[in-house]
Amino acid sequence: MPRRKRDNRNHTISSMRTGTLTILRILSVALLLLLPLVVTALLRDAGHVPNEAVAEAKAALEQYKVLHPEDSARTLAVVDFSRPSFLKRMVLIDLKTGRRSTYRVAHGKNSGTILARSFSNVPESNMSSLGLYRVCIPYQGDHGLALRLDGLDSLQNSNAGMRDIVLHSADYVSIPYILMNLFTLSGPRIGRSNGCFVVSREDVDPVVRKLAGGGFIYAWGGEAE
Repeated sequence: MPRRKRDNRNHTISSMRTGTLTILRILSVALLLLLPLVVTALLRDAGHVPNEAVAEAKAALEQYKVLHPEDSARTLAVVDFSRPSFLKRMVLIDLKTGRRSTYRVAHGKNSGTILARSFSNVPESNMSSLGLYRVCIPYQGDHGLALRLDGLDSLQNSNAGMRDIVLHSADYVSIPYILMNLFTLSGPRIGRSNGCFVVSREDVDPVVRKLAGGGFIYAWGGEAE
């Protein structure tokens, strides 16, 4: 290769690298300036689940209770997988008082990145499953305190036990993890599971306390269904 062509090529590569570094510096500065606003917004997130999802969850629970009147229902958790994972998208409803509390919850890694778009009941799919679950006994597992779940939908989540789909906690469901993904250009998202419902370390105790003994979970996919 002639020297002039080689020099031009090296100059082009060097310019591209310089341009990329400049863009990365600008993005880093912009993210640093926006950081207080992002943190404030995440801390103030009150959570939201649409009325449509709650109505479907209550209808599914009522159908189950007709067939199983011996099972008491104390708390219903509704998970809106149509919302981005960095938002609080799981609402726990006290069926006696109507009191609600909201939490962040992760979806399966093969269901999507920021949004869960694909769902499966197939073992080893590493996807979340939709439908109604009955909460079983609390236990101490590899991730600490957790809840076993019984999938009640023959088409959508009947393999939950076989797949070891449970509710547990993990460090990747947290604001610091969201910020880390934001700064590494991986999107403003929490981590993802192998299909389990995963909440933060700080939330697992109150979530387990509210769901243990008469708890049900309904996973709703919105338009993705």
